[in-house]
Amino acid sequence: MVGWAVDLVLAVVVTGLEVAALALFWFRESLKAWAAQGRSVPGGTRRLVVVLGVGTALPGLGAVAFFEVGLKAAAVSQALMASVLGSILALGLATEAGRWLCRGRRKGGAER
Repeated sequence: MVGWAVDLVLAVVVTGLEVAALALFWFRESLKAWAAQGRSVPGGTRRLVVVLGVGTALPGLGAVAFFEVGLKAAAVSQALMASVLGSILALGLATEAGRWLCRGRRKGGAER
């Protein structure tokens, strides 16, 4: 019984810390956008991709480590965090690729 309690508390604490770190990152990035008064913030997409990439890899590694130790609830919560962050990363990259393709088409069409 004590093992399950430790497992659940660890799952909640680790997931909560990850969510808090992401919320602080997004708050910091939104402050930068607000300070730029609507203009584009240089390197914003790059920082987002790095944060989401690392944020996907670390919970994935944590899930494997927790599973090896026998903390199944913590492993499942970390695997879910990794999959959610990976999905957000994939959607963000697809959106940026679409914007990049549209920009390229507009520039190519204006030159003709």
